[in-house]
Amino acid sequence: METVYIVMIVVWGLAIAAAIVVEYFTCQIISISLVPGGIAAVVLSAVQVDVWIQIVVFFALGLLCFAAFRPLYRKYLQKGGEDTSFTVKNQNIGKRFRLVSEVVDGKASIVISDVRWTCIIKNEEDAKKLRKDDYIEIVDFDGNKPIVKAV
Repeated sequence: METVYIVMIVVWGLAIAAAIVVEYFTCQIISISLVPGGIAAVVLSAVQVDVWIQIVVFFALGLLCFAAFRPLYRKYLQKGGEDTSFTVKNQNIGKRFRLVSEVVDGKASIVISDVRWTCIIKNEEDAKKLRKDDYIEIVDFDGNKPIVKAV
């Protein structure tokens, strides 16, 4: 077996391992859909098919698997088919948090699940009276910024 094919078997093996590790941390079925393409590319490399064909098969099969399994993932694995990127929003509207910074220009910081978020205080009276360590309640989100009111 030629050296290039041995190297490609290692490359495809590393691609498969990387896809599995990335999927473990992201859980979005994007990178795991590349695994079947990687397996096919390993087989093609073992039978000494040209490298460019291996690359085309890798991406084509990965794209095909992504297109086939993404709808199933959204339907069965995500809660009620909702977009899980909004779980912070869904879980925290109506909850109270402590301001960890002073209010400046109607904005301050709060900590949600060990992550510091910049929140917006739309009510001018609330913005004037709130200080660091005061408690607020999240009433909505504007993009990724919690909209809060004084408690």
